Amino acid sequence: MGKKELERPLPHDDLLERTVLGAILGGHKQTVEILDAIRAGDFANDFHKKIASVLIAAKDAGRIPNLLTIYDTLESSGEIEKAGGVAYLSGISDGIPLAGDSALFAAKRIRSLSALGQIVHIADKIQTLAFERVDNAERILDQAIEELSGVARDIESDEDDGESYFDAAGKALVELRQGPRIKIFTDVDRLDQWTGGFREGELVLLTAETGTGKSLLASQVRARACRDGFHTLFCSGEMLAPHLVKRHLAPEADVEPIKMRREDLLTQEDFEALVTAASHQCKKCRILDGELELSRIRRTSRKMKNRDGLELLILDYDELIEAPGKDEFEQQRQIARKAKSIGMELGCVVILISQLRKSLSGEDVAKPSLQRLYGSGAKMKHASYIVLADRPYVREMQGDEKEARLFVLKSRDGRTGPIKATFNVKKLRFDQAEEDPATAQVWRDHTEPREGEE
Repeated sequence: MGKKELERPLPHDDLLERTVLGAILGGHKQTVEILDAIRAGDFANDFHKKIASVLIAAKDAGRIPNLLTIYDTLESSGEIEKAGGVAYLSGISDGIPLAGDSALFAAKRIRSLSALGQIVHIADKIQTLAFERVDNAERILDQAIEELSGVARDIESDEDDGESYFDAAGKALVELRQGPRIKIFTDVDRLDQWTGGFREGELVLLTAETGTGKSLLASQVRARACRDGFHTLFCSGEMLAPHLVKRHLAPEADVEPIKMRREDLLTQEDFEALVTAASHQCKKCRILDGELELSRIRRTSRKMKNRDGLELLILDYDELIEAPGKDEFEQQRQIARKAKSIGMELGCVVILISQLRKSLSGEDVAKPSLQRLYGSGAKMKHASYIVLADRPYVREMQGDEKEARLFVLKSRDGRTGPIKATFNVKKLRFDQAEEDPATAQVWRDHTEPREGEE
């Protein structure tokens, strides 16, 4: 859909634009700060837009952004008339103050006017889409929110001067004294000791081979979080809500899991136990099933955050989430980045369930590597923790069905390595396994190299 002509001119100020450019070309002492505060696209006047683009390019190339530089550049490219000509360039600094903060203030004001123009275009586009009914209301609203949020973040980035180490240290001490607002545990003791509980804004990646129990482990985390008073949005692209809940009801009611698919085997006592378990299910934790899109997940998460609170978001699983991108690796990058972004925005923990790119074999059985992850680059970058679940019985179809291990492959603040666990076939959950102190491995700190590494 191409841009249409608006009935009214967009917000702009030609004098402010000339003030900024004239100050730079006149050698203002804050030239670098002014150039850092502007973008060529912020200027409404076509002459000014061209001049600004050449000045910014000169600064980025390490050249002095003055009148001689811009004249030589435009003259050699044959574009000097696009900047108003020689006379306009030579006179643009006339009457412009070359001291004080007025030019820097004008630069920031231009950014603000540019943002107003973007808002006008977004509003006009959304209005057109709504009148032409080219999409449903939810998609249109989500598109508006995303684009307006982008403008807001752009403005905020100019005002963000960061935080001093002194102020950050003060906040850190308060958190150490009072504890963080959120601690999400897994109910596997050793893993919880290593992590100290997952915190708000953290992205946790759970990965395993198909059938190992990734979703079961995530459900286990949700149940523990709910007991601790933290509420979850479980986004499932693999199972419908009733199917997901059945897997949770069976162990709570002490009913064999197979009976949830073989209702003919259910006794009256079983059914009564399931009714009791169902009556105790949380009314605030929610399930989002069906077709999963990043926009739908973000929209539902915001709504739940505002209504009931949201401390944990589970995405099950990455390959079933629709995301923009020219190929699957770009889509995976978008999913990892957006998942992290949602956690930061809403102040919640995000668990992203992911498949392995390749099955464990050879040396990777004992020491799995991050390279086994599907779309590993973006996930390694954005995840605070990466946990791989392994059950030899599922992988090899032989041995002890209860044997399990959890590998912490990445930990930003603690240890990595294997944790011996057991899989409770009846309760469908992972538990901490008892270890023989004489044979227990001494876990390394994440800053220390493995044996044989340089």
